[in-house]
Amino acid sequence: MSVPRRLRPERQHLAGVGQPQAEQPAEETAGEDGGRTPEEDGADTEAPQYTDNFSIDTEAVTAFAEQIQAAVAEKDLEALADLASYPLYIGFSDGGESVESREDLIALEADRIFSEELVSEIAGADPGGLAPSKAGFALSASGRPNVVFSVVDGRLAIVGINY
Repeated sequence: MSVPRRLRPERQHLAGVGQPQAEQPAEETAGEDGGRTPEEDGADTEAPQYTDNFSIDTEAVTAFAEQIQAAVAEKDLEALADLASYPLYIGFSDGGESVESREDLIALEADRIFSEELVSEIAGADPGGLAPSKAGFALSASGRPNVVFSVVDGRLAIVGINY
């Protein structure tokens, strides 16, 4: 069994990524207040829990980027919605929008989300060549449009789509 290669931090800034992401606790546990554990909520407790964008092995980043590429290539809004974290920032060319839930994303027109430019940029991106930043990973062939994903609540999730 090989040891996963860790990504090195790069000094780069992702313009137009979206809104700043607040620090999230890595894990919640049940306490005297009656809170629910991830196991009680049906969470997959076998999935790796990441602390930040620099703690993820390249194989996990590549696999998640490939899931995004598949959803975009198939123009599958439900699959894309399942990969996202909410609120989700979408930087349309005519202005930014905060999508509050999976249902709200699905209610948007697929043609508006899956523009010809976005589909082309995501298809041409190299999922194995992504470098981490504090904002996350930007999946794109040449910069924009792009899909940005990051660690949210210990897992990878789409945090922004920019046109």
